[in-house]
Amino acid sequence: MPGPPFLEGTSITLRPPHRDDIAFVQRLWNEPAVRRSALSAVPMNDRQADWYYENHLSSTDNIYLLVCEESTPIGMTSLTAYEYGPDATTTARCMELSTYLAPEHQGQGFGTDAIETMVEYGFVERNLRRVTARVGDFNAASKAVLESLGFAREGTLREEMWYRGEYYDKHWYGLLREEWER
Repeated sequence: MPGPPFLEGTSITLRPPHRDDIAFVQRLWNEPAVRRSALSAVPMNDRQADWYYENHLSSTDNIYLLVCEESTPIGMTSLTAYEYGPDATTTARCMELSTYLAPEHQGQGFGTDAIETMVEYGFVERNLRRVTARVGDFNAASKAVLESLGFAREGTLREEMWYRGEYYDKHWYGLLREEWER
């Protein structure tokens, strides 16, 4: 049975995933619209879903939370350790943000609310100095949300991603604590 919310936004709550949520996470991961924005072309079966829960969702180095409308999971958001590992994360005080919503819940402000809530948590409770995000060029909605929340596009990796027969640019976004505080 899921516990109480860890964080509360305006229209959503964020709570840690539990073993009972594995089927939802697996469905979300295998959903074509989510898989594309997650930059993955790999399906997740039951065994992989169990492994993902044990090795990622239960990690102490990263923060994975389910996005819930009332008590129903509708997506996932995370702050993950800097690419050079937890020691570098501690030194740089930087984590990477990602948020995915089930298609039927996209375009209703839930993603914006989840991102705002996670950014505040990162800066206020985790004392981060910087939050980053990666977005495929095809994901106009995510780019617009990040930019509306003050994230700056810091760089573009040209034709970095391959999806269904086409190459796409990947954009790096960043938000510094002092920019967020303004």
